[in-house]
Amino acid sequence: MAEYLLLFHNTPGVLQTRKALQTAGMTFRVQDIPRQLRGGCGLCIRVHCPPGEEKQWQIPGVTQAIYQCVDEEFVLVG
Repeated sequence: MAEYLLLFHNTPGVLQTRKALQTAGMTFRVQDIPRQLRGGCGLCIRVHCPPGEEKQWQIPGVTQAIYQCVDEEFVLVG
């Protein structure tokens, strides 16, 4: 399992993704965006999933970016 950070353009996007994650029974948490990153609404979702599955939570026009959490660093997922 890997840890990912999902950033959003706005708060409704966070709520939409949170609902989808809850429905799927995923473990996640909503939090403030880490200082070293910038995001549209200031909130992000941190989720654990196998590498490659993070893309299924990306919603076009809603998700701003996905980062993989590696130690204390954040690596943008292409």
